[in-house]
Amino acid sequence: MCGRFTLTTEKAVEEKIGVKIKANYNVTPSHSILILEPKPKLIPWGLSPVWAKKSINLINARIETFYEKPAFANTLPCLVVANGWYEWKKSNSSEKLPFYFHKDGKILYMAGIFNEKGCAILTKESSSKISYVHHRQPILLNKAGRSAWVNESNIQPEHYNNEIHFRRVGLFVNSPKFNHPICIEPIS
Repeated sequence: MCGRFTLTTEKAVEEKIGVKIKANYNVTPSHSILILEPKPKLIPWGLSPVWAKKSINLINARIETFYEKPAFANTLPCLVVANGWYEWKKSNSSEKLPFYFHKDGKILYMAGIFNEKGCAILTKESSSKISYVHHRQPILLNKAGRSAWVNESNIQPEHYNNEIHFRRVGLFVNSPKFNHPICIEPIS
């Protein structure tokens, strides 16, 4: 599952997408996030169904049940722009240890859905490499997958981008108010 992510590549985002951002090392639900639909747009991270009278703030949607859930009806496909995300692994002492997943600072495009109220990230069962830390992960799309998702609402396994590295990071990321480069620094 994806409950926090990063978007720190200010220069790359401006060059590739044409949007100026401020580096964020700890994007949390309810923050405005950058999506492509296909044009760039800032939207709150947390989706509420259009019929909900009170905000629900769904941050993730499982691809396996996405098409069946009424909460996701009347949503449109988008790409969530990031360059990494965090997952927590339970340790033997019941402490949760944060890990940072990335592609050496390169921009990642996560499959997402949005409506006028907000956005959610689509998740899938983790790849065997990532399942060591967590059983779910965001759906990362390659170039063909990005086009297929945004234009046709279609994702196939061949559309996945699985070139991911990960490392153990410090507990700084546990605080939603802490936004500093130290969040992604490895722990030796």
